[in-house]
Amino acid sequence: MDCSRFNLDRQPFRPAVDPDSYFPSPSHETALAAVAAGFARRDPVVLLDGPSGVGKTLIARKWLEHLLPDVPRVMLPSARAEKPAELLQAILFDLGKPYKGLTEQELRLTVTESLLDAATESSYPTVIILDEAQHLSQAAFEELRLLGNLETKRGAAVFVLLVAHPMLRAALRRPAYELFAQRIGVRAAVESLTDEESIAYIHHQVEAAGGEAEALFEEEALSLIAGACGGVPRVLNRAAALAMELAAEFETKKVDVEAALEALDRLELEPAESEEPGESGEPVLLQHPRRATDPNRDDEADESGSKKRATRPRTA
Repeated sequence: MDCSRFNLDRQPFRPAVDPDSYFPSPSHETALAAVAAGFARRDPVVLLDGPSGVGKTLIARKWLEHLLPDVPRVMLPSARAEKPAELLQAILFDLGKPYKGLTEQELRLTVTESLLDAATESSYPTVIILDEAQHLSQAAFEELRLLGNLETKRGAAVFVLLVAHPMLRAALRRPAYELFAQRIGVRAAVESLTDEESIAYIHHQVEAAGGEAEALFEEEALSLIAGACGGVPRVLNRAAALAMELAAEFETKKVDVEAALEALDRLELEPAESEEPGESGEPVLLQHPRRATDPNRDDEADESGSKKRATRPRTA
């Protein structure tokens, strides 16, 4: 899609984690502050959890940007480790250290030496961020606990940030995880956006790309997208990006209701029901006027009594 068509400098709804497009919702700001406070206190472990797609990884990367350059760090984007050796290898790989052909004890000693040297040189603990941490085994968590025992004269050599699905919080309540759970200084949860925050999120992304949301999205289209995406930024990005592509395909100047409905339909997302009851007392779906008068529209109801939506004819 040619973003200049909509007077944008770049694509506003990118699937990759982009700290420059960070949206400071109250939930995200609270979580970001909690991580920063945990590091300032030198808590051994901080847990950052929330549903998929709400921006946990983005918060972690945004926090990393705030750290001084001389703070050593390890970022594991997919923390899948059944055995301690697998976790130790991943840490060494990210540190740029040799990790192949070593026994588990050799790996442990190499990691220990690297972490202690880094803490001595920089005076800061090495930040280890483990994304998708719910996939770590109990043995891997025990290895992390032992690494937390490493100290220099200036304090702990390791600070661990766990980025995970809420299932990890439940798992850490089990007796087998008790010793590790005791080390967690902060448990910060990231929540989904409200409908109002979802609309503000779309505005923010468009403005970050150099555009104006009011000129790009019809108000009703924004409400449709916000109501159907459940407050999940990842889903909002997909729906808004597809709606823009459809608007370009339809050769319209703005993302209208038609494009929004078509995008939601292709993503199999249900538009939110209106709070205003119809004559029958049942909630009604927001609908674009052109759909109601479209002669090509299929008016045969399905078994639940709902109507099938017609797709706007494409131009050749």
